[in-house]
Amino acid sequence: MSTKATLAHHESNDASEPSWRLYEEIFETGIVYLELNGVAIDFTMLGNVENRPGTVLLRLPIETAQQLGLHTSVPADKWARACDADK
Repeated sequence: MSTKATLAHHESNDASEPSWRLYEEIFETGIVYLELNGVAIDFTMLGNVENRPGTVLLRLPIETAQQLGLHTSVPADKWARACDADK
């Protein structure tokens, strides 16, 4: 059984455009996740650089997601539930 609740998503039909999903974990408060699929990743670690399409998963505090405007893609009732500290 999944504990992920999708808040908003976009499935791309074009290989040049990424798909994304904004979701919450049901039992985790104050956090949302933004999963980006098909994005180029520039990752530098100890001098190694990789640049290839992949998946990026960001774990964001609710406040940061709002500052980025992610809540504007979410129906108001779903966003209120995601922000509820007593869930």
